[in-house]
Amino acid sequence: RFKGESDTGVIKLTQAMGGGKTHSMLALALLAQNPEIRENLLGPTYAGIGDIRVVSFSGRENADFGIWGSIAEQLGKKEFFKDYYSPLKAPGEKSWVELLKGQKTLILLDELPPYLENAKSIMVGNSDLSKVTMTALSNLFTALGKEQLANVCLVFSDLKAAYESGSELLQSSFRELEAEANRIAIEVTPVALNSDEIYHILQKRLFEDVSGFEYSLNINDVAIAYKTSVEKSKKLGFTNYTPETVFKGIKDSYPFHPSIKDLYARFKENQNFQQTRGLIKLMRQIVRQFYESGMAKDNYLINVFDFDLNEQKMLSHIRQIKPSLEEAINHDIAQDGKSIAEVIDTEKPENKGVTQDIAKLLLVSSLSTANHGLLGLTESEIFGYL
Repeated sequence: RFKGESDTGVIKLTQAMGGGKTHSMLALALLAQNPEIRENLLGPTYAGIGDIRVVSFSGRENADFGIWGSIAEQLGKKEFFKDYYSPLKAPGEKSWVELLKGQKTLILLDELPPYLENAKSIMVGNSDLSKVTMTALSNLFTALGKEQLANVCLVFSDLKAAYESGSELLQSSFRELEAEANRIAIEVTPVALNSDEIYHILQKRLFEDVSGFEYSLNINDVAIAYKTSVEKSKKLGFTNYTPETVFKGIKDSYPFHPSIKDLYARFKENQNFQQTRGLIKLMRQIVRQFYESGMAKDNYLINVFDFDLNEQKMLSHIRQIKPSLEEAINHDIAQDGKSIAEVIDTEKPENKGVTQDIAKLLLVSSLSTANHGLLGLTESEIFGYL
């Protein structure tokens, strides 16, 4: 946009809580404000862009003169919008153009839902501040399509979180505002939880080095061994999981089993689950347990069932994702040796704990709380993931 190569001046960052939206905005702001950092990180292609002024607004803050007043004040032009402060009125498209034209400008709008939720209770004439604000933002989105603002870029985090709360009237207004933005916005998902990106984040955050794990074996050896195992199971008719899928998956996901990507993506949309952040916290506990319990000595990969629900801290993490399954966990999976899976494995030591592994595999595959969310696994999928 700032190189003059994009007609689109609005970018929507879309993901539920904890998905990297604010981190992305902070990184973008630093790149915009610091040409020398920009050139070091992005290379000479972006060297000639020059200075970019940055203005931002977080919905966790108050704005006595509306979002438009906050933007104008940060630009050093607070008086420019003086006619829209008392009473608070929405600037029109032309007013936004006049305020922003000229210098390259990056506008960042984060956490709008809580601001608009609160603004709903503030009366403005015969309306309320949320409606006035949404009109102002709608006019701003439209203004960014004008040629005079071809050097202005606005990045905002989507309003999806607000759809689950507030009145029907407010939800309807959110959808109208998003529909206005979506006509012109580029949509970006900071972290795709059903892609290999999540593995790269976990590898970076949880391990100093993933090249060799606990073995002299290299990643390719591990991937080939799993591929061979799946090939045997497939020939015996136990699974439809393809050897090539597990081979390529391990090469990308090591030291994690590739099933983590598919199964964790099922519950990423759960209400109040912080997508990337929540998954990092969960995996931090799993990896800690994996090493402290000695499992790392007997396993080539960290699978979705490599955790102990008899430990309260671990149980608490799973309980937060789907509280309704706590009783099932106690009865079927983990109750200090008294659950069904534990009893079966005790009676059949040759199982080597596989009954509990299957039970935890089914648990992880059933953590979605979304309407019509995918729950459980077929026998073929269980064999493949094991």
